[in-house]
Amino acid sequence: MTVIPDSPDVVLRPKQKAVLFRAMRRTMSEVERIMQRFVAQELVHMDDGACDRFSELLNQSDADLWDWLTGIKTPPATVNREDLHRLERYRRE
Repeated sequence: MTVIPDSPDVVLRPKQKAVLFRAMRRTMSEVERIMQRFVAQELVHMDDGACDRFSELLNQSDADLWDWLTGIKTPPATVNREDLHRLERYRRE
């Protein structure tokens, strides 16, 4: 059974487990902290479709994610802007 840190009573579905695993193991500590805050608040509410869409962001390099989240670069049109904007909220916390 996989649980979200600080939420031992929450049981995750397989796609949520995959998102959790990938979000918590990033190469940049700044991006990892954003992902940790995001996962703690959002993951339990994500259905399989949302997990699939968010996984597309997780496929991006941490350097690109950081540049997009901080406004250094504009993300390409193929990037899911809705999830990127959701992540931006957790950068500011």
